[in-house]
Amino acid sequence: MKKKVIIIGGGYGGIRALETLAGHANIVVTLIDQNRYHYLQTESYNFVALKNSIDDITIPLDTLVKGIDQNFSFIQDEVVKVDRHTVTCKEGEYSFDYLIIAVGVKTLIPPVFYNNHLFEVKNLSNALHLKQSFEETIVKHLKKEKQTTNIVVVGGGSSGVEIAAEMRNYLLTSNLAHEIQISLIADAFLGELDEDSRKKALQTLQNSGIRIVQKMVQKVEQNSLYLEDEVIEFDFGVVAIGLEASEFIKNLDFAKEKNLLKVDEYLRVEEYIFAIGDCAFLKDKTGEPLPQTAQTAEQSGIIAAKNILRTIQEKPLIKADIKIYGLAIALGGKFAIATASFVKVDGILGYLGKKAIEQFYKIPLKLKS
Repeated sequence: MKKKVIIIGGGYGGIRALETLAGHANIVVTLIDQNRYHYLQTESYNFVALKNSIDDITIPLDTLVKGIDQNFSFIQDEVVKVDRHTVTCKEGEYSFDYLIIAVGVKTLIPPVFYNNHLFEVKNLSNALHLKQSFEETIVKHLKKEKQTTNIVVVGGGSSGVEIAAEMRNYLLTSNLAHEIQISLIADAFLGELDEDSRKKALQTLQNSGIRIVQKMVQKVEQNSLYLEDEVIEFDFGVVAIGLEASEFIKNLDFAKEKNLLKVDEYLRVEEYIFAIGDCAFLKDKTGEPLPQTAQTAEQSGIIAAKNILRTIQEKPLIKADIKIYGLAIALGGKFAIATASFVKVDGILGYLGKKAIEQFYKIPLKLKS
């Protein structure tokens, strides 16, 4: 009898797990996701800054799953509960022999940032609202309906930096940079980079005209950000200050580590249940926590899928050995900083490296969907 595998979540890790499980006649795989699309969140900065359409950053999961393996299936539903061998959704129950939990996380938005003019981009709906706000701003300035606009980006990580940089680049190429100001606000910037790369990135942002504000936001009222010693008026903005577990993960009756699912060295939560990607507390071989990135999600998805196959085949499991091979951060236009091991490139070479990574992932999926 074929073994039933369920994957919850069609993000980067879930897709890699699907691909790894493809072509094995002794299993049937079902992907469950509340959304019908795979969201290329790492390319949201291009979407928000009007360079990409919604089709460029989404891939339909129903056709993608069939393109990966004709025997696989997709169910659009929201999972509410996981028992030892049953997944309960809002519209049905599904039994499994093996389960991979790959639901990701959500943007951390403290109550101080609850505001109708502030958006996050890990959620596609919010990214769409942010893009629309930017489009409406451009139109108002082109029609001379508005003299000045202030856009704020709160968060000094790669997401906030890339969105601020690409919006600024659009304004420069549209001759609107003198009418629309962008402020990037955080108490620290690009902690994932080494000191030299961080300084070069910040200098590039400042040279483009982005205002760098190294302060913490104390409170938000209407269209005002209150910092330690100043108030910044804004029209709309982005919040990208961190990530946190979803309520679904918080409510699961499994061991947690810092509110994420605790996994063993084989990425198991329990004997037949695995957790991968951002919703799992992943560590490297030395025990240090790994960053929540697409590459860690993808590697963990491959390992979990291989361990399911090895369990079925009664072979020894593979210990997780997840590595960070490098990173690339877009800084507007054809400029990016890319690091890998001891190699660092910036400018057009960094840009080409980042684009190559994005296309290397996206094109095969587009061809399958």
